Amino acid sequence: MYLSALGLSFFALSSDYKRYLLDEFYYLVKEGFSYSDIQIMPTYQRKYFIGKILERIDIQRDASEKS
Repeated sequence: MYLSALGLSFFALSSDYKRYLLDEFYYLVKEGFSYSDIQIMPTYQRKYFIGKILERIDIQRDASEKS
């Protein structure tokens, strides 16, 4: 059996990455996205939507701090 010099984890996602990915899914589902839509969504779209959610949260936080 031939083992890659890159190691066994080269072909598998790390548990840290899996947890991060699940966190992204969790927050998007809370925002109204369906789990199946998120699964087929390209990474760049998922990152875009999460960025927009974070922008909205920052704006809301700034508005509540001003009042």
